[in-house]
Amino acid sequence: MFVHFIDTSIFTNIINVPGKNQQRDAVMKELKDLMRQKDKNALVLPFATIIETGNHIAHCSDGNQRRRIAEKFTECIDKTIHNKAPWQYYGNQLTPEDLEQICGQFPDYAMRGEGFGDLSIIRAYQKYKNETPAIHKIRIWSVDTHLKGIYEETVEPVCLRNRG
Repeated sequence: MFVHFIDTSIFTNIINVPGKNQQRDAVMKELKDLMRQKDKNALVLPFATIIETGNHIAHCSDGNQRRRIAEKFTECIDKTIHNKAPWQYYGNQLTPEDLEQICGQFPDYAMRGEGFGDLSIIRAYQKYKNETPAIHKIRIWSVDTHLKGIYEETVEPVCLRNRG
């Protein structure tokens, strides 16, 4: 199974958030391709992606657009909650240890213009990879240059000990 962690830069294109949707055609084409092979792919929507996307929507300058996009966003999240979306929600809350690790890295990331949300998505990606033995490949699906292609790897299969 190839797992694709959906970054905010992808989700804002899917939701079609004005000013954050410049790669919409390419993103929607790839989404359709991934959905066609859903037996080989799993899409994962992390909590931070939802929060960041909601923030981008709240900052839309046109009130009518903001309302329309916010309604589309909430419908999409409702489908996610009820397993009717093409992705699954991954919202394991960050532990104090996770926050400690993220905080230790944040000053360096901030100097490169990378946010706390990005670090949260990276941490969720790492946790998911370590907690899910059935995956063969995993990536953070992003159009942001600081994430695109950097977080993509083949995972060694986990051999479970025979307890017989």
